[in-house]
Amino acid sequence: MLLILFSISLCFSRVSPKTNVHTGIYTVVSGINDFPEVTNTATVNGVIIASRDSKTQQCIPRQQFMADFFDMNFWDYVTELVNRHANVAKEILSTIMKRTNQTSGIHIFQRITTVEISDDGSIKRSMRFGFDGKDFISLDPDRMRWIAPNPIAVMTKEKWDSDDSWNNYWKIHLEEECVEYLNRYMEAGKDYFRRKVQPEVFISRREPNGQDKPLTLSCLVTGFDPVDIEVTWLRNGEVMSETQSSGVRPNHDGTHQIQKEIEINAGDEDQYSCQIEHSSLAEAQLYQWGSPSRTYTTAPTSDDSSAASS
Repeated sequence: MLLILFSISLCFSRVSPKTNVHTGIYTVVSGINDFPEVTNTATVNGVIIASRDSKTQQCIPRQQFMADFFDMNFWDYVTELVNRHANVAKEILSTIMKRTNQTSGIHIFQRITTVEISDDGSIKRSMRFGFDGKDFISLDPDRMRWIAPNPIAVMTKEKWDSDDSWNNYWKIHLEEECVEYLNRYMEAGKDYFRRKVQPEVFISRREPNGQDKPLTLSCLVTGFDPVDIEVTWLRNGEVMSETQSSGVRPNHDGTHQIQKEIEINAGDEDQYSCQIEHSSLAEAQLYQWGSPSRTYTTAPTSDDSSAASS
């Protein structure tokens, strides 16, 4: 599946345990052979729960709890809704291409809709569109007015702002439908989203790529859930700033991973430890190079920014 390309892209982000987030992503491509014209993905708290593309034309569950909880009537209804939205997205892309006189070549249009519900009942909503790697237009849900950061979207903004039926549709979709869906998804996956899975930790060492160069220690923490975690490099118990962090990223099984690297002087490895704090652990855990945790040595590389192999 294509990555999200525009600046408001859906990077995997931390989600507070007190906030549940439902995100719908539509990606429309033009000029790419052997790839679905439209793909759709739905996530809850960063976990893909359903997907659809224009080749299958059918929305399917991506988690077992979704398949177990919802019957075929639900999937038929959602498929009809998703197909309708996919057709709208295709029409928008076609209009943009004609308006900008770019009717050939590769073009990508995306829509990201997000609803967040906090335990206190507060709700945040957003809808954003991107074209060819840049923000195109977004909705101010409080005023139900469109914001056009891209000059080519000004005409679209004027048209949408004056279309009451268009805006009323998205108002209902964001304030009612998406909220209802998120609540039902959380009910379906309540056990899944409450689970606590302990992380695995891999410490690796990358040799320096030149004389008098620092070596790199890498702490890869993977397979944990929920998403919130603290990974800290310590030197003799003192907190140190990492050289590079991957940020929290999703694994294919719904768990998460993060990798942090630190540059140190050769021979000082035993002074450094990687501290892990996570809700699945009774207390913070420390891991050192050469300790019983899984450790690896990797060859020197000319690219200091490359991640250590694990």
